[in-house]
Amino acid sequence: MRSRLRAITHPIASQKNGAPGFCCGIGVARQPEATRYNHLAVTRLFSTVVLFSSALAFAQQPLVLLDPARGGAETGGRIADRTDEKQVTLQMASRLASLLRARGFAVELTRETDADTSNDARAALANTTHPIACVLLHASTAGTGVHLYTTSMPQVNPDPSVPALWDQAQAAYADRSRAMAGELSTAFGRSRLPISSGTTWMRPLDNMQCPAVAVEVSPQKDGTGPEDPSYQNKVAEVIAGSMLSWRNKVASMMPPPPPPPPPKPVTDGVAKPATATSPSTTPSAPKPVTVPKPAAAPAAIGTPSTTPKSVAPKPVAPKPVVPRPVPVAPAGTNQ
Repeated sequence: MRSRLRAITHPIASQKNGAPGFCCGIGVARQPEATRYNHLAVTRLFSTVVLFSSALAFAQQPLVLLDPARGGAETGGRIADRTDEKQVTLQMASRLASLLRARGFAVELTRETDADTSNDARAALANTTHPIACVLLHASTAGTGVHLYTTSMPQVNPDPSVPALWDQAQAAYADRSRAMAGELSTAFGRSRLPISSGTTWMRPLDNMQCPAVAVEVSPQKDGTGPEDPSYQNKVAEVIAGSMLSWRNKVASMMPPPPPPPPPKPVTDGVAKPATATSPSTTPSAPKPVTVPKPAAAPAAIGTPSTTPKSVAPKPVAPKPVVPRPVPVAPAGTNQ
């Protein structure tokens, strides 16, 4: 009885004379070694292709930076009983990040926990990740609906070879930030949420090198506050939907490159800097001494010399002696 149970439960019975083993009465043929190795190689290759495709798809995903305001010791305003602004902004950022990832975006958050995060650290993350959009999330009990804010700085197209000033970093993206705010305003208008737009001087918005818009969520007309989960979902849906259209527009809004510098004058195959007078101005460096040319034939008496004077010393040639005409007395006179 024990031998029969052992034969049934044993996975593969012993083989004799190359015959196939049996498992529970079913014949199992041994797989050739070459076939097993080929299957293993194909499996590994397929896994490598899948990982490479996933990495490539992630690299091609447009990035959106979310900045939930406040955090840590900076609680912000009191939104509701036992609810501070820092809690509401982090909740909205988490909901919005999930919606953006579902739509094919890569997402970075300046903070994912209740941690102290300085304005400089928030801006530095935006300036090193190069997102197509920076959304700064705020919450307030003042006003009604959603308020959009962009920088008050005018658009400036700086020289890319010159580092931008920290407090003026947003100036190069001012037009794109206002265009993104227009996209958000149109989307919120379709959702029938009260919407208003304005400009402001605010950190870290003014320090970011990306299209940046601050979104402040205030209570609705019926009194529903920003801490309400359904209200947060509605706001997040509008922002995530507007990012789809913004992704197609931001690539065509790059500022034109600066004009190229004027060409430098070339003399004797060597580029020399242009001066204020003329490209052919003699440089201040002394010229090398050249061998003097042979002296020209002497000019006739009474004819002005046209030979140009040279700065370099020249050997003085002896003047030829020209005989003067002797006056002849007229005939019949004494000499």
